Amino acid sequence: MDTPLVEASPRFDVNDVYAFPGSTADRVVLVLGTSSPITPAGTPSAVFGDKQEVLYQLKVDNTGDGREDLVFQFTFTGEAGDQKVRVQGPVAPNEVGTTNTIINGKRELQGSVNQTLGSASGMQVFAGPRDDPFFIDLEQFFSILPDRQPENGPLSTITQGPLTFRGSSARDFLAGFNDLAIVVELPLAELTANGTKPKFGVWGTTSRARNFSRN
Repeated sequence: MDTPLVEASPRFDVNDVYAFPGSTADRVVLVLGTSSPITPAGTPSAVFGDKQEVLYQLKVDNTGDGREDLVFQFTFTGEAGDQKVRVQGPVAPNEVGTTNTIINGKRELQGSVNQTLGSASGMQVFAGPRDDPFFIDLEQFFSILPDRQPENGPLSTITQGPLTFRGSSARDFLAGFNDLAIVVELPLAELTANGTKPKFGVWGTTSRARNFSRN
């Protein structure tokens, strides 16, 4: 939620990207979080952006040059409570960079949101609301960087304090909020074949419809 565009259209937000060990030593989990924060009351109506509006991607560099070698593409259709997700990947992208085309007919997985799709031995995907795992003590953040404090709304009333983090007394201002998460678990060997010490970089993107085309 760092720009006016994202403030107005939270579905374009990439709030966090995570990578951590999977259910077994040879598997890895990738997560793209978006549309945060969502209150519990607002969660049933929260939806991913429609495929005509936004393309969600996880991009993987496994050669160390900072350019994507593999991508996962996620598109959504349907209304709240009945959305479907279509997953392509991991596959080589049609293009590298900021303007992308949707990949068709390769490594495709489809199904409903809020369900685990795929197989435990191959790739599994979940898309839906989850408790936002990010921790931030906004009160202390605004005391350290007061220029980021809103001029209006409930966060504007937070008082200034000492310029230090508060350790065990810190308050998680995202506790009780959800986000929309896209979670992928798959064999690590599908991302890199770099022996016993595999290394890769991963980042997430959202693209407006005008910045990607369909083939």
